[in-house]
Amino acid sequence: MLRDRGQSYSAVASALGLKRAVNAQEAFVRAMRNLPPGEGQALRARELGRLDQLEARIRSRDADKPASMARRLGALAALREAMG
Repeated sequence: MLRDRGQSYSAVASALGLKRAVNAQEAFVRAMRNLPPGEGQALRARELGRLDQLEARIRSRDADKPASMARRLGALAALREAMG
């Protein structure tokens, strides 16, 4: 999976010919849910780790831009929620 190799959802969307990053994220979640339980759980854990790293970058980069940080963290929360 491209996402499991560290590609952004935008890059995955481009590689798969999808119009938007959200379409790639939805496809990733569907694919993850169709994996055998052990594999799906491992993939979910790796993705949640990537999202944790992204949160740290957002908090560091946007520390002096609270509105921007809040918007990005809101989007990140939606990504986590979609993971189930």
